Amino acid sequence: MAGASAKRKKEKAKDFQKPKLKVGKAKPKASNATDTSFRAKSITLKQQSLSTSAPSASNQFAHQLSLLSSKTDSQRRDALSSLVNTLASSKVADPSELPQPAVTIITKARPLLIDASKSIRASTLELLKLVPTQEVVRNIETIQIYVHIGLTHMVSDIRMTTLDVLDWLLQVAGEATVSCAGGWTGTLKRLVGVLGWQSTGGPPNQNGNAPASQQGWSNTPRTKLEDTKLRARQISTLSLLLNAGLRSPNADELVLRERQRAVQLFPLQDTNAHMLPRTPNPFGYLSLFSDAEDLTDEEGHVVADWAGRMIKLRDAYIHGIEQGVSVAKKEGGEIGRAAMSVEKAVKIHLRRG
Repeated sequence: MAGASAKRKKEKAKDFQKPKLKVGKAKPKASNATDTSFRAKSITLKQQSLSTSAPSASNQFAHQLSLLSSKTDSQRRDALSSLVNTLASSKVADPSELPQPAVTIITKARPLLIDASKSIRASTLELLKLVPTQEVVRNIETIQIYVHIGLTHMVSDIRMTTLDVLDWLLQVAGEATVSCAGGWTGTLKRLVGVLGWQSTGGPPNQNGNAPASQQGWSNTPRTKLEDTKLRARQISTLSLLLNAGLRSPNADELVLRERQRAVQLFPLQDTNAHMLPRTPNPFGYLSLFSDAEDLTDEEGHVVADWAGRMIKLRDAYIHGIEQGVSVAKKEGGEIGRAAMSVEKAVKIHLRRG
C-alpha cells in the first residue's frame, strides 16, 4: 500500500515539474501548431476591386440606404447619420437633385419610425424632414401606415415618437395627411381609441366615460409621470388633427385664386380639368382598384373634403370626444390644458359647420 501511495504522489508531482531541455535540442511543437514555413507568390482577395477611382456619391448613398435594413443597431445608426449628413449638406430643394429617388429613401426609412432604438427613430424623422415636402406629400400614404402602427404600439416610447412624426406631417402636409386613404378615419380612430374616448351608444358611467365593457382600451387613471406626458401629447395631437381636418377654405380667397388663374390662362377655359392632378391618388375615392372586402373598411376610406370629414366626426366620434374632454379638464395640468385645446377646436369647427 505504501508503494502504491508513493507512486501516485510521483505521478501528481510530474505535472508540476519543468522538463530539463538538453542544449541544442529544439522545443517540441504543440499538437495544434501551424506550419508557416511556406512562401506565397500572390494573395487573392474575394471580390477585390481594381478600380483606382472612389465610388460615386450616388453609389455611396445607395449603399448607406441598403444598410438601413441591417440587423445591427450600430450599422443602422451609422447609416442614418451618413444619410442625414449628406442631405443636410446638400440642402436639396428639387427632388431631381436627390442622390436617390425620394420614394426609395422613404420606403427604406419608414420602417425605422417604429424601431426599438430611440436614437434611430429620431434620426429617421430627421432624415424624412430633409426630403422635399412635395415628395413627402406624394408618399404620404406609405408613411401613414407606420404612423398608424406606432400610435397603438405596446411600447410607450414608440407611441411618443410616433406623435412627433404625426405632428410634423400635420404641420408640413396637413391637407394631404387627412385626405389620403385612412388619413382621417384611421388616424382619428386610433387616437380616440388609445385615449379611451370611443363613442359607444351605451349610457356613460359616473366618470362620464363609456362603459368599460364597450371600450377597446383601458381607461384606468394614469399616475406615472411618463403616462401623464404621453396622454397630454396624444390629446394635443388630436387637437392638431381636428384643426387640420376641419379647416375649411376661405371662400373669398378661393374666388380670388380662380379669377387670377382665369386671367393667366385666358382665352383657355376649364383648363384644370385637362391637367395632371397634383395630389396623390386623386381618384381614390372612387375605389376603382379596391377589393370588395376593402370597401367595407372605413379606416381606408378617402375623405377628401372638410365637409365629409365633419360628417364622419359627428357620426362616429364627437360624443366620445366631448365626454373624454369633460373628464380630462378636471384632471388639470398638462392634460387639462391639452383637453381645452381639443374643446376649442371642436367648438370652432362645429359652430361653423
